[in-house]
Amino acid sequence: MFTHSTCLAKTTDISSSALRWLASVAFASGVAFVSAAAAEPPRFNLQSTSDFASYGAFYTDLTATYAPFGNLWDEGWRVQGVASARRYSTTDAGQKRIGLDATVDVLGGYQFTPNGWSWILSAGPTFVDSHLYAAPGFAASNTIKYGLKVLTSLYGKPSNDTMVYVQAHYNTASDFYYMQGKTGIAIAPNVFVGPEAAFSGSWVHGYDQTRIGGHISGFTLAGFNTGVSAGFVRDSSYGKGFYAGVNVQSDF
Repeated sequence: MFTHSTCLAKTTDISSSALRWLASVAFASGVAFVSAAAAEPPRFNLQSTSDFASYGAFYTDLTATYAPFGNLWDEGWRVQGVASARRYSTTDAGQKRIGLDATVDVLGGYQFTPNGWSWILSAGPTFVDSHLYAAPGFAASNTIKYGLKVLTSLYGKPSNDTMVYVQAHYNTASDFYYMQGKTGIAIAPNVFVGPEAAFSGSWVHGYDQTRIGGHISGFTLAGFNTGVSAGFVRDSSYGKGFYAGVNVQSDF
């Protein structure tokens, strides 16, 4: 991993521009996908996840997945592009500081589809624009980081009335790990409700977070496959609070 650090007055504008770009891409792409016909098995998937915590932290991403040699319903190679932003807290020489990471990942991997389940393994380069806001005794700083991201996810239905989903990823540039799992029972065709849990943090920075809550997933809203979640969170920097999140996706 290589880093290049500078202290720039315009770092807030850089991070804000990245967030505006992410939002505009998600909106423009979503309009196009809603109007796309699903006459044949899809080769593209667009997915966006956002969640917010009561103490001010947030995470948002936009993931595009492409099947270059077939379709997403069949086993095969996958190419993924991920743009994300994350607001967090860290400790620097005993002083709590607020950070904002804007990240772009370019991943390649393979999707397995045993017995109707979907399991994907992927990895690739990651680029992180990491901004630390000013704090007493510290000036604002901006760091460009490069590294590797590895990701895996599994989705399946043990029966027509149940679902299971797990995912995990690790980014060496930001030293951030994330693990999530959820299960559910059907309350309508392909609509599931159930518990979820997530664990994330950084071993280097001594930060960790735990989330316990519930979700409703699989319903259609404005043409998108949608899920919502909410629950309680314990954060090693912020303390206890609650969170809420939304996930939308579409195939085309």
